[in-house]
Amino acid sequence: MLVYVINKNGNPLMPCKPAKARKLLRDGKATVINRDPFTIQLTWDCEENVQDVTIGIDKGSHTTGFSCVGNGQIIMSGEINHRTDIKKKMDGRRENRRNRRNRKWYRPKRFKNRSSSKRSGRIPPSVKANADEVIRMVNKISLPISQIIIEDVQVDIARLNNPELTGREYQQSNRLDENLRLATLIRDGFSCQHCGKGDCQLEAHHIVYRRNGGKDTIKNLITLCDKCHKKVHQNKITLNTSGVSGFQDKIAQRTMQGKSYLYESLGKVTTVFGYQTSAYRKHLDLPKTHDVDGMCIATLDADQPVPYHRDNFYSIRFRPRQTRRQYYDLSRKGQGRVRYQVNTELEGFRKGDIVRVKDKWVKQINSIYTAGRLAFRRVKGEPASIRPKDCQLLQRGQTVVWNKTV
Repeated sequence: MLVYVINKNGNPLMPCKPAKARKLLRDGKATVINRDPFTIQLTWDCEENVQDVTIGIDKGSHTTGFSCVGNGQIIMSGEINHRTDIKKKMDGRRENRRNRRNRKWYRPKRFKNRSSSKRSGRIPPSVKANADEVIRMVNKISLPISQIIIEDVQVDIARLNNPELTGREYQQSNRLDENLRLATLIRDGFSCQHCGKGDCQLEAHHIVYRRNGGKDTIKNLITLCDKCHKKVHQNKITLNTSGVSGFQDKIAQRTMQGKSYLYESLGKVTTVFGYQTSAYRKHLDLPKTHDVDGMCIATLDADQPVPYHRDNFYSIRFRPRQTRRQYYDLSRKGQGRVRYQVNTELEGFRKGDIVRVKDKWVKQINSIYTAGRLAFRRVKGEPASIRPKDCQLLQRGQTVVWNKTV
């Protein structure tokens, strides 16, 4: 475990051990400014001698993994669980506006005069929120980050028809280039082109064998499952195909959306290809997880591999600070239209606050019941709601929730 440190001016320093943090707090030389991740701020001026810290980001649509590497070790790692409710909420808002316009027949349509819909370079709200969550995470980390490396796209299109091994390649010389293999699987939809199976081990097969002059190009490769691949080489089945390309459109569809906005917001960013991360991960014989990919991205050009661990692993999720919704969609019998979220505060507690429940659990308030109870996310073995007198306030409404995973 590490304790993260910032100096008196708010600039991040290198982390320290818990024993040193306890000594600084005991002597009054530091104060606690954040609970998760646990961060202290020095109360005296000190030198800002720091080492280089590289953060590798494995960007995903639902989950993004990251790993901060410095001094030959993982200083912090984790996964961002992105919000997936934005599209649904946007659809609900559009439906409510349409209904309101129908009730007020004289009200003109307004979708064409909204500046957010007409400005150049506009990206969808769900894509923008996804990128903003990564930006907020990077800005929140109390580490002196000197380099940001992001996995851009899975394959290098320029190398598909000229797979010369350049740079650092983590594979045997007799194996197919990982860039080509992954490109073939993406083009064929990650399914066997003979039997149609997809949930199995898939391999890239040379239509014209290399011993017969076949080349390592995407036009000469096809995706087969393990069983069909063996049968082809045993001459038990025959493939009726001459090879296809058509990969440019496929890769364009899988390119990370909103990446230009993300790169511009983060500043100077270095990018790598997904096939490089995959090959390095297989070389290190590590499991396929998002934080492992983040570590591989950060250490791709390192001289020595970094030991993998999850001692400083955090699970991050985001929640909206407030809602502008006024009423429930459906009326209730005998009540008519019912207002949404009537209870905003209960005995000093508000929605989004971090509290300690019965000196045992740390929970975040998700809702406030009219019966006078605070409600939390349902976790097996833990209370789903409780009275305010059994809670102790730790932090006011948090929109970025960091949970340390042991």
